[in-house]
Amino acid sequence: MKINNNSITKVSQQNKDNVNSVKTPKTVQKQINELPNVYYKPSFGRSWAEHKSWGAVIDPETKEASFKIFTYTDTKKVEVLVRKRGNKKVQKVYELKNKGNGVFETGSKIPAGEVENGDTYSFVLYKGNGEKDIIKDPYSFRQEKLLDESVIYDHSLYKWQDDEWYKSNPNRISRRANSENGLSSVKSARIYEFNTATFTKRGTFDGAKSKLKEIAQEGFNAIELMPVENTYSFNWGYDGVDKMAPAEHLGGPDALKSLIDYAHSLGLNVIMDMVPNHIGPDGSSLKRTGPYLGNPNNFGDSFNYEGKDSRYVRDFMVNAALNWIDNYHCDGLRLDMTKFMGSDYTMKQIAAEINYHKPDTFLIAEDARSSISVNDNGDFWDNNDEPHDKRVINPLKQYESAEGEPEQTHIDAIEKISNGNTSLGRLGFDSEWDFNFYHILKDALYQDVDMDALEKACYCAQDRVKYVMSHDEIGNHEGTRLIAKLMVPMLHLNENMINTENVNRDAQFAAEKLAMMLQTGKLDKYDTSEITSRRWINVVEKAFKNEVLIPLGINPNSGITYNSVKSMFNDSFERNKMAMARIFSIPGQKMVFQGDETADLTPFRFFREFESIKNEDALHLEKGYDTGKPAFMESKLGSVEYSPKARQKMARFKNLIKDLNKLNQTNPSLYKGTLIPENTVKHDVSQVFATHSADIESGNETFTVTNFKNFNYPSEHAESYYIKFPKGKWVEILNTDSKRYDGSGNFNNVYPINSDGYNSSPIKLSNESTIIFKRIG
Repeated sequence: MKINNNSITKVSQQNKDNVNSVKTPKTVQKQINELPNVYYKPSFGRSWAEHKSWGAVIDPETKEASFKIFTYTDTKKVEVLVRKRGNKKVQKVYELKNKGNGVFETGSKIPAGEVENGDTYSFVLYKGNGEKDIIKDPYSFRQEKLLDESVIYDHSLYKWQDDEWYKSNPNRISRRANSENGLSSVKSARIYEFNTATFTKRGTFDGAKSKLKEIAQEGFNAIELMPVENTYSFNWGYDGVDKMAPAEHLGGPDALKSLIDYAHSLGLNVIMDMVPNHIGPDGSSLKRTGPYLGNPNNFGDSFNYEGKDSRYVRDFMVNAALNWIDNYHCDGLRLDMTKFMGSDYTMKQIAAEINYHKPDTFLIAEDARSSISVNDNGDFWDNNDEPHDKRVINPLKQYESAEGEPEQTHIDAIEKISNGNTSLGRLGFDSEWDFNFYHILKDALYQDVDMDALEKACYCAQDRVKYVMSHDEIGNHEGTRLIAKLMVPMLHLNENMINTENVNRDAQFAAEKLAMMLQTGKLDKYDTSEITSRRWINVVEKAFKNEVLIPLGINPNSGITYNSVKSMFNDSFERNKMAMARIFSIPGQKMVFQGDETADLTPFRFFREFESIKNEDALHLEKGYDTGKPAFMESKLGSVEYSPKARQKMARFKNLIKDLNKLNQTNPSLYKGTLIPENTVKHDVSQVFATHSADIESGNETFTVTNFKNFNYPSEHAESYYIKFPKGKWVEILNTDSKRYDGSGNFNNVYPINSDGYNSSPIKLSNESTIIFKRIG
């Protein structure tokens, strides 16, 4: 068994076959005894009733109530104070029973009617040091006021309307999908990611709900909500503090359920983005509640997943994940920056328990680790050539528990290693965000094409979520969209910014402003294409320098004109189309961020508001803008008034996204197929790259050609472009240069290509374009 040098536990293959026979070496047992809460048997063994017992629970049948909390192990006593809504007087006081190890819970159930939906409550902790503290519930399902009492929320009162969604609906994505159950595979996911607060002007769950029909009509089959965990105020969502409670300023629990219910009625799967790696800076009482938190990491206070008294902290995060699946009917979860959890053990526990209790649920990790290979047995080793940590989406083995013990989850033996890290051969996720593919594609978009790297990235991306841009690539870098980013080198803005201390950043803002002015019609008065008088051309160009370039901090002698701005915008627009078609041509999951389906220029800035962080000067200096309310309002879709010409151009870009979604839906080679390595084409000089994808089961095959270079075929230099197709008869089914997508329409291949599989065939090929061909014979 290959494991890294840090591993201190080794389990034989024979023992893996029988979970009851797993023996722990004496040297390892000593380590385990020192960390008693870290080691588990080969089963986590948690029942569904145990999962559902935490916090304030109203029994859906009897309406009896119960309370349960994990606190410091030396806590002497815990009480619950319950008030009727709107009544400041404490109505009831319940003392919880000490179950040991910091767990306190109701003894017998509280009779129906004593505690009801809408009542408010707090826990009173009598700690070992004599301190008395009143705290909110870490398991709060509703938190109307951030640091005030929690609210009793009876999940059973919402009447779901999505029964049909769970009756073998072919649109439903499941990690167990097969030909017998008729469900869709994880690889078929076509995801639309959005931030609820900025997706609409209303910025609420109800506002987002009003846009779902349009998303479904565009051909997406899944939506991904950026985190909605309750926070102090507006922010991206990654600083949530109430892990079970949707943010009240977004609409609260019922509004979120209504959104998800409606999504299912439209055939849309729902992926919830959750944050297991840290807690936000405002509104958390976890430090006062128990040993929930560890040392700070890159984002804030981390969770104590593997330190002293950590067992129930891990259980807490598993329960948070199950909350979104069970109480909110989410079909999948995306876990934010899992590598900063500092606990692969917890990742595995989350996957194992979800896969056991909710086996259809699919899991996506944002992990970003690399250089680990793994085989089918879960053995792994360092591999510097591997662009991903392959343990992340190495599936857990099914049904490894002993027969007759249904509560044992199917995971293989668990190893505990030193230095606060866990080394496990299988982490059990179904997919992950593909940072590597993004960076390779980004370089290609800037015409720095590494054909070998691109080929490898495409093959590795087949089981991962691919995207041209996500919220991170936009918001963490000036908040500008791809078109503006690409315009910077095209217009040589870095070399032509004046009076600036941060050239790269200010060049991005200048490009964004130029693109925005063009698309809103504010630059139209500087168009000289229909002016014949040289004198008037000079007048207009001088006005452009004085009224546009100089206010934006651009050197007026840069040579930038209205015509060059328009030309570079159109060039960026074409590259954007080219990139979208390229990612949609690779089998596996695809994702588009809000607004990118129409090449919208609305920025997505980094924004946040905290009570504890009053002085944001350093952050403002870094970002170049006010990261408070101004950035928040500026990021709302629908805030830009586009010209009629721009709206037409954006509608044509949307046509491309619709057609790409439809092609993925109707061509199995584009989602569950496999890239055929021997038919990859890499032409370094001409920067033409092509991939062949085939689905053996259906016989469907596609061949995708991407021209990264600004060179047309035919042109005065070459009549056609010659490229070797796989054997067969091929027809063009999508061309990003089509007029339907605001292209020229001059480079469509109207006749089939007949290939013997050996000789190259001539095709028409527009500059910076992608063409998808389908085999018909």
